[in-house]
Amino acid sequence: MPACRYTLHTAKAPRAALVALTLSLLAPVIVTAERPAAGMFLVATNEVRGPFFRETVVLLLHYDARGAQGLVMNRPMQAKPADILPGLDGIENYEGTLYWGGPVQITSVRALLRTEDPPRGAVHLVDEVYLVPPDIRMPAGAVDASELRYFLGYAGWAAGQLDGELIAQSWHVVRASGDLVFDRDTGGIWRRMMPPEAMRAAIDNFQYIE
Repeated sequence: MPACRYTLHTAKAPRAALVALTLSLLAPVIVTAERPAAGMFLVATNEVRGPFFRETVVLLLHYDARGAQGLVMNRPMQAKPADILPGLDGIENYEGTLYWGGPVQITSVRALLRTEDPPRGAVHLVDEVYLVPPDIRMPAGAVDASELRYFLGYAGWAAGQLDGELIAQSWHVVRASGDLVFDRDTGGIWRRMMPPEAMRAAIDNFQYIE
């Protein structure tokens, strides 16, 4: 089945086949206008139906020829960070929730910090958002999810795997921002990040004209 469905209304099979081939070749270019890179979002399309990544938004942490890594933004967990990460200094002051970052190394911890004064070892991702060591020294007083978020596990792709999923239209690549990464409405971010469906609808209803 081609990556993007279409319906052709013509009795001339060779021409229909040619148009179908053209559309299937152009579809990945149309849907994925941005290129994947650290600090970009992957927004799951309706082609993603598995339990791990259905309706997810993933912030890419790393992308190159060797593979890719990212964190799922919209899967908050019921557990409190202090219960899961009791050894982290100052975690008792953290008032945010804990997020499921992905199915790889689910006992590992990663943290995103929103700051204009990044600590040593921080890796810049987008705007004022940094990937920081999970044992970062927390400031005195309460800290909530508008400044710092903890993730268990991460999403990972082997060399070429993400590129194949992009060609299969499993993901839209969308520009991220600090406001979106730390959006409080994590439950609704996937729907708000989905690109307009006008192009897909136009291809679905394509009609060949003599």
